[in-house]
Amino acid sequence: MALIMSHFPEDPHTAVAVARRESGLRMVQSNHVYTARNVPTGFQVGDTEQSFCMFQIHEPVHKATIKAHGLEDYRTNVESCVKMARVVYNQSGFYPWSVYKDILAMR
Repeated sequence: MALIMSHFPEDPHTAVAVARRESGLRMVQSNHVYTARNVPTGFQVGDTEQSFCMFQIHEPVHKATIKAHGLEDYRTNVESCVKMARVVYNQSGFYPWSVYKDILAMR
């Protein structure tokens, strides 16, 4: 948690809450499957969602950004995962994470 908090000093508790709700603070791949309404190009309905690490970063959406920042090991490297989450946050705040609206509702 300290690593997450240090990368999100303006709102460390929300950052930890997002990671906790997304993955239980575990470096895992999502167990959700793509449906007809959310299947990205190159995948099929029923394929496992390509979201990884504590923050469940959706690789098809962020693939170019991951590469541009040299964070290709974000799936297995905790520090790279948190850095990539910070990049996503810098672009759009916490809004890309679907759990964020649930966190807001609890306040």
